[in-house]
Amino acid sequence: MWARWLNVILGFWLVSAPFVLDYRLQQAQLNDLCVGLGAMLLALAAIAIPKLRYANTVLGVWLIVSPFLLGFGGYRAATLNDIIVGLLITALSLVWDHRDWTPHRRPLHA
Repeated sequence: MWARWLNVILGFWLVSAPFVLDYRLQQAQLNDLCVGLGAMLLALAAIAIPKLRYANTVLGVWLIVSPFLLGFGGYRAATLNDIIVGLLITALSLVWDHRDWTPHRRPLHA
């Protein structure tokens, strides 16, 4: 579950990054805001429903390729931030959680 909480923190960082790193490009700002909010919400949901963590895998991969697909690959701060955070989100979303494989037991009736 610790990996989900780290993804919540990374999502919060993404929402803050355009202001902290002073992105001037609207595509980078909007991308980080949307992906950051999505990553936070999905990570929080994955705490309750562990298989939802794979949705953050998709967001992480998107974050890695988005600077080049959205046309801000030449902006160093935004691009490096998105690639690094994208790799971290992807890796953390693939961290195994024992709850994924623990069978649910039904209570015994007396």
